[in-house]
Amino acid sequence: MGANGKPVPLPPGAIRVEDLVLEYPVYRHLVLDRFRALLGALLPWVKPPSRRVLDRITLSINPGEVVGIVGLNGVGKTSLLKTIAGLMSPTAGTVRVGGRVMALLTMGVGFRPALTGRQNLLIGGLLLGLDARGITERTQGIADFSELGEALDQPYFTYSSGMRARLAFSLATSVPADIVILDETLATGDARFISKCYRRLKEIRASGKTILFVSHNLGEVARVTSRVILLDRSRVAFDGDVFEGLKAYEEALAEANQPAHALRSELNGAAVSVAVRDEQGQPLKLVELGQRVAIEMRIEAQKDLGESFVFLRIITVESNQLYAYLTMKRRDTLRVVAHDKDSVSIGAGETTITWTIPFWTGGEGSYFIDAYIGPACDPDAPDISGGRFWRHAVHVSSVYGNAYLKGAASVTEMPVESVTVKLS
Repeated sequence: MGANGKPVPLPPGAIRVEDLVLEYPVYRHLVLDRFRALLGALLPWVKPPSRRVLDRITLSINPGEVVGIVGLNGVGKTSLLKTIAGLMSPTAGTVRVGGRVMALLTMGVGFRPALTGRQNLLIGGLLLGLDARGITERTQGIADFSELGEALDQPYFTYSSGMRARLAFSLATSVPADIVILDETLATGDARFISKCYRRLKEIRASGKTILFVSHNLGEVARVTSRVILLDRSRVAFDGDVFEGLKAYEEALAEANQPAHALRSELNGAAVSVAVRDEQGQPLKLVELGQRVAIEMRIEAQKDLGESFVFLRIITVESNQLYAYLTMKRRDTLRVVAHDKDSVSIGAGETTITWTIPFWTGGEGSYFIDAYIGPACDPDAPDISGGRFWRHAVHVSSVYGNAYLKGAASVTEMPVESVTVKLS
């Protein structure tokens, strides 16, 4: 607070949210309840019932930060952005921003179908706070970035969804602002233009602007942001490192996608950890090609789980592609399938399963290892609907000591039958 008792103005690009509460009225009778909502401003007791979409949100964002906001549908991500942008008033709490805010919450909002793209630039620019002169000065740059060419002078209703995305994104990111808010703005458009949008976002980030970015595409969040805020049940469940935040989000997704009737109740109290260790038993985060390693899965169960199907799934971080499975009986190769059940008995307490890998063959890059426990099943047609995944239980990177192999993205040892040399 300043000497006069008023809050000290924030520096451009800063955001402060304290104990933010946002509630929406629940309309059971559309006309009557809307009338009650209007009267509620003067007579609070006549307000219709409400649903809380943001519950005491507190966060602080410094100038120049690039923050990704993630969470399941309906947890209040867009509502938070609208409140920060000043489009909605909080029910309680305070929201303060420093400088000018540019919010692109819906592609093409305010554009008129019957007008041309060029004419809509004027309308859209005015809505975003530019004057006519400012829009005119930026029109050529917007046209060049959007690559719409002659289509810029055609009616907006003739545009495809990709063309509309180009026009809206090009306009919004050309508006001078200290804080840029983007909500699922890269969901449309072709791959080449999306790559161009990423470059534009990097330019905005390099200029020191603050960016708030919402997306369900974890690759986008990882590429664009330097900090992740996870919203869960209308509250901040995580705020910090990008990798840890996305891991927490994927765990929330896994829980939401798990059919409640299929999940064995005994697994609710189970805890699983995975570690990659060297020959001395020390945990590894960096593995060299050909190194002997042990992958250890530790299970702590409150109840006896009995015969269970257990496996580890190794996937690449960069492309999210499957690299290998490790099960109890497929020790050496996926070509050998056991005829009996591929299972292990897991009792109450701690169970440790260790896979010894004589030569690590993963290509250079990063890997996640997922863990799974479920009912014993036929190995030829495994049913994993009744089990539980622990997503990204561990993260490990693979490197090559041989300088000639640096950068390779696959196993280096190919089966060579023979090598011949012929001299003429």
